[in-house]
Amino acid sequence: MAATATSQKPKDKEASPSQTINEVLQEAMLSYEKALKSGIQFQEESVNLWKDLLAKLGTPKTLKQQFELLNSEVYAETRKSLEEIVSNFNRSSNQTIELFQKAFSTPPTASFKETQDQLQELVENSLSNLRANVQAALSMNARIINSWKEIASNLAPVEK
Repeated sequence: MAATATSQKPKDKEASPSQTINEVLQEAMLSYEKALKSGIQFQEESVNLWKDLLAKLGTPKTLKQQFELLNSEVYAETRKSLEEIVSNFNRSSNQTIELFQKAFSTPPTASFKETQDQLQELVENSLSNLRANVQAALSMNARIINSWKEIASNLAPVEK
């Protein structure tokens, strides 16, 4: 702001180079002072944010307990989720194999109606398997999200 005020002053033809240099140095000092104040304010705000964060975390003992709890709960939940994923994958794979066996083991039929019925049954079974797989994945994802939500709420520090 000081730079605009200085630049709007009418220039005297008699202004000496030392006065011009003095004005530039004054503007530089004001700019430096503003930058320094902004830096100090930023550091103060950073320190306050860190103090608040550390206050919410609590003592090192409490923090260690929370990490141990998180580790035990996360490990158990992850293990259950992985077991469920493997179970769903195996079930889905077995259903797919059964459908392929059914599709390729049916003897050729002479009538168009029988072929159409077999194809319709194959498509319906495929779609019902797909629906079951999607529903299983959705329910599994919902349980995973709920378990993570519970873990996060258990670890949330108690406000004083």
